Amino acid sequence: MELKKHVVKGMAWTFAEKVFTALFQMLVGLVLMNFLFPDDYGTIQILVVFTSVCSVFVDSGFSAALIRKPEVTQTEYSAVFFFNVLVASALYIVLLAITPFLSRYYHSPVMLSLAPVLFLLVPVNSLANIQNTMLTRSFDFATISKYTVWATLGGSCAAVIMAITGCGIWSLLGQRLLTPAIKSLLLWLRSDWRPTGRPSMRALRPMTGYSSRLLLSDITNTIYANISELFIGRMYTKNALGYYNRGKQYKDMPVSAVISSVQNVTFPALSKLQDNPAKMRLSAHQVTVVMNFLIYPVMLGLIAIAHDFIDVFLPDRWLPVVPYFQILCLSGLFAPLSVVSYNILKIKSDGKLIFRLEVLKKLIATAILAATIPVSVKAIAWGQTVIYFSDALINTIGAGRFINWSVWHGVKSTAPYMAMSAAMLAAVYGMRTLLLEHAALPLVLLAEILTGLAIYWLLSIALKPEGWREIRIILEQIAANRK
Repeated sequence: MELKKHVVKGMAWTFAEKVFTALFQMLVGLVLMNFLFPDDYGTIQILVVFTSVCSVFVDSGFSAALIRKPEVTQTEYSAVFFFNVLVASALYIVLLAITPFLSRYYHSPVMLSLAPVLFLLVPVNSLANIQNTMLTRSFDFATISKYTVWATLGGSCAAVIMAITGCGIWSLLGQRLLTPAIKSLLLWLRSDWRPTGRPSMRALRPMTGYSSRLLLSDITNTIYANISELFIGRMYTKNALGYYNRGKQYKDMPVSAVISSVQNVTFPALSKLQDNPAKMRLSAHQVTVVMNFLIYPVMLGLIAIAHDFIDVFLPDRWLPVVPYFQILCLSGLFAPLSVVSYNILKIKSDGKLIFRLEVLKKLIATAILAATIPVSVKAIAWGQTVIYFSDALINTIGAGRFINWSVWHGVKSTAPYMAMSAAMLAAVYGMRTLLLEHAALPLVLLAEILTGLAIYWLLSIALKPEGWREIRIILEQIAANRK
């Protein structure tokens, strides 16, 4: 019961933070896109791909290893901290060394001045890994959420000011770097923990087997999640990459808001249930239906309003984003089942099965990328959707080895929300058809949004799907905890 109380409270704080952050970043993104151009985003994204890959090496799976351990010593915390900082520093030097090559390869001289600053993300992100891990272990998601919000506000406001004052592409760099720097500073000021003693790599050895296999999985996931953007930037144009990236980022915002808020809380919570497969399966099922209930209407609703939304809020130069965004939104539908199944694998497996499944998934992804990259950017977007589907399918089958978790279970946990969201989508398109020639576009957009919300709410009340019931229980428990 105490664990469930921690989970509910943690989900409330984390979900509130993620939703606020996503909405705020969406607003800031719209402001920046009015001042910037697609090739600005394309250039920055090429460099961000390299920082993302390096950040996985910095952590090397040790954060997850610490979270799942029943007890962690000061020596282990210090060892992981020193490892993170040393690896981050070494990787920063490597990134500086390859910067001239990247600048020539992508025909972008501006990278020579941007890269040394943006690559500071790697060491900056490493500084507060332990503080974040300790807060996660203690279910103190309120502190993490508060500091994430403050950091987002600080970094985003700085970016808007920079864009308005004519800083151009540097405003994107400022946002990318300042947000994690502010969060790291706040976590250090708040925490009493400090590394002690000399670095002891011996303390890492018991965790190395698990963390190394997790590293292999995470690094391949990160590479395959970003590799298409590197090809787009080279084989097509930075404008095309900017359009694709904006579509991907705006798809990711609502998905990440739901997935991250639930995953960050449920991974440590499910870890506590690893010796009780029945309870783990029940908890995983409840998490899945809640995420499906939230994500499906958002993804299909965004597909419906995408064109009108960009027409209202952005210059015409951004209209090519629409088809990429709509296609990539479909990939978000497979995220809940994939993430929950992968969490089960991380908890129940020693890492060997995860690695074998990753090999299979990446063979499939490689074939899809090889087939789509030479065709067009739109084909790449469709390929990404197929990759997300195959990942969800394979993760689910893998998790079934440890608990009573099957593909049929995934279909049952998905079908009601797909049907309700499809009905909502039809209603939104119907409303658009009725009003488009008789009202101003902002009013049409408002009517579409209100129609979608009303239809999904009414269907939830009438059908009372499990996800709706679980969310009501969570809200009631949050209210009870506040009293």
